Amino acid sequence: MRFDQVGDLLKPGYLAMESGVVDHDDGFKTVCALTRMPRANAKMVEWWFGYLGGTEQYKLWHPTDHLFSDWEGRTGNTHIGSSHLVHEYLGGSDGPVYKLRINFRDPAEFFDPAEYAGFDGVAICARIGLLEAPVNLGLMTHFVRNTAQGCEMRSRFFLGHVESRDAAHPIPPEAARHLRHENVTAELARRLHQHATEEMSYLSEILPVLYRQVTQDQTL
Repeated sequence: MRFDQVGDLLKPGYLAMESGVVDHDDGFKTVCALTRMPRANAKMVEWWFGYLGGTEQYKLWHPTDHLFSDWEGRTGNTHIGSSHLVHEYLGGSDGPVYKLRINFRDPAEFFDPAEYAGFDGVAICARIGLLEAPVNLGLMTHFVRNTAQGCEMRSRFFLGHVESRDAAHPIPPEAARHLRHENVTAELARRLHQHATEEMSYLSEILPVLYRQVTQDQTL
């Protein structure tokens, strides 16, 4: 799956790849992770991204990989339009610390609005960038659909979509290819797959209780 096929997530059933890494010939990579969340639902996941605050809460999500959390441009209790500023390991402390700026976007930028409106769930969508340079390296969605048992999250990270966050200084195609080659590596994809699988498993465990404690909403 490439980003231009992201709408396929709205189809019933499953796609050919639900967990693992897809390497594309042109240097792009798609990282897929599937997490079943039997005691949660999509509204809880959307609530989490609006509730998530600083480092202490961030560590609940992954006690060892998550190191630092802050927010930029956040208003109200929604994640959309704001940027999550994080320091984290991916797949363990034997690797580098990744410093990222995750800019959350309206799902209408990723999915057909009419089709998404009929979807029983929520898509958490974002552009993934470097924190210390005005460069984005990918796109992601945590696609959560309700099921008879709770909900399931089908995460997709579309790596290699290099763009400048500075409109006055766009990145030329050749420079974008170089950045893609240097940054979107097999090791990064492997670590991201491991990290996403682990952190969403942690979230599946803590979210149902935390949501009810904070919101007092006892419905599923």
